[in-house]
Amino acid sequence: MTHKYTKDDNKKKEDHQAENQLKNKAERENKSAGKHSFSKETDHL
Repeated sequence: MTHKYTKDDNKKKEDHQAENQLKNKAERENKSAGKHSFSKETDHL
């Protein structure tokens, strides 16, 4: 019987939590620096 899926035991687990913590930290730093600020007021009208 042949298996449809093969298992890779040497595959590294991805640490999603650490990656998301880095993203959140960068997002907080950008927000405090005033980057990517959103305003509904339009300047072009």
